[in-house]
Amino acid sequence: MNNKKFTITFSLVLIAVALIVSNTAFTKNLTLADSTFTTVKLKDNRANRPVFTPTISTDFQSFMLKISAVKPGTSLNKQGNKNNKSILGLVNDVAKPLDNVKIFPNPVSDHLNLSFTLSKENVVIVKVLDVLGNEVATLLSQKLAAGEQSNSFALGSKLNSGLYFVRVIAGSDSVIKRISVL
Repeated sequence: MNNKKFTITFSLVLIAVALIVSNTAFTKNLTLADSTFTTVKLKDNRANRPVFTPTISTDFQSFMLKISAVKPGTSLNKQGNKNNKSILGLVNDVAKPLDNVKIFPNPVSDHLNLSFTLSKENVVIVKVLDVLGNEVATLLSQKLAAGEQSNSFALGSKLNSGLYFVRVIAGSDSVIKRISVL
């Protein structure tokens, strides 16, 4: 009985293979090896068929080529060439434009001290925002030199008692600090 089932199943598989092979309109590539199916690719004849292309390259070499093209003229070779930069130089180029932002004293009463470090010359904007994100006051908006910066601002009667945020913007970088006003 098992032998009959095997024969019927095998003949059905052969009929299915024969039908697929004979209908060439739907088959693009058919490979048979040792009487077993290995690959069947169906051809899509629709006029507006979707075409899928990978958006991310899986080729590591092309990926590395794109990454190395981000900063042309930088090299990690030790050849003594003036155009070559050291690893430390590359780290400084990538460093954040605004760093080490400190506000003191906190809670604030009548004046606010602000210190921060700029990695390069930039336009710096310092704004005070309320809890809802509305701008209450602009304390600073000017171009400052690179290096350690320390500023003092007199608040006077500009701010009522409560919770506020100080936003420091330098180039594309922004830092927000919370302050309490007494």
